[in-house]
Amino acid sequence: MTSAKLYLDQNYLSGIAKDKPAFRDLAPTVREAVAKDAVQVFESVVHEHESKPRPALNLLEILRELSHGRKLPATQSRAARDARRRMVWVIENELPERTAQPSDAADLDALAQALTHCDLVTTDAFMADVIRRARLDLRHNAELFSGRRTDVRRLIDRLQTLIAGHNQTRAHENPEVHDHGR
Repeated sequence: MTSAKLYLDQNYLSGIAKDKPAFRDLAPTVREAVAKDAVQVFESVVHEHESKPRPALNLLEILRELSHGRKLPATQSRAARDARRRMVWVIENELPERTAQPSDAADLDALAQALTHCDLVTTDAFMADVIRRARLDLRHNAELFSGRRTDVRRLIDRLQTLIAGHNQTRAHENPEVHDHGR
């Protein structure tokens, strides 16, 4: 069984670092999923830049503990460039009343890479809406999770399902490990 690829954005990493209530159960579940190789976490070049303003949170340390050095490609593929272009179009044409944020460009870059390389992608509610409007989650077969409490819970449930499936697969591949001497 292959591991699912997970992208944790800055909001999720911050929620884990700050031990926010919605994220309290997520951290140990992600760690278990990584330890059992049910999930692989990937870093983005954007993580380092976004973590600099808040070094006390140790976001990079948390991320690197989970990613084991796995990184998304530093340069964007054609698919990632297309995904970014589509997200920009949605923001400009479907959400013109929104004031641009300083972090938008970095978020678009990171999410374009994550969508084209990962199975599970976390982001803030606004970018999740943009991605859904552009139908990029469907195009790239990526499960999307916003920072809302219900989505954090849904990610925990999804990871637990992956862990259980990974455990069953390993039991079928190695029955003697689970034979308990019988």
